Amino acid sequence: MSTTVDTNQVSMILTIDEAAAYLAIPKATIYTWRTRRVGFGPRAVKMGGCLRYRRADLDAWIVEHLEPAEGE
Repeated sequence: MSTTVDTNQVSMILTIDEAAAYLAIPKATIYTWRTRRVGFGPRAVKMGGCLRYRRADLDAWIVEHLEPAEGE
């Protein structure tokens, strides 16, 4: 039985450092959202006590926080 890892799937799970870089914000901001603004930041997954972020969840969070276009 062959076990291959789909690198596209692996790259879709990000560490908190990678998620912060992807969002172009400090890692401390993500921690603040989790502790002081519960429910505000992007959804996270706890894996072995570590926070991980799915790229799709980060993208969805970005879309949810788009400012309305002029005239909307």
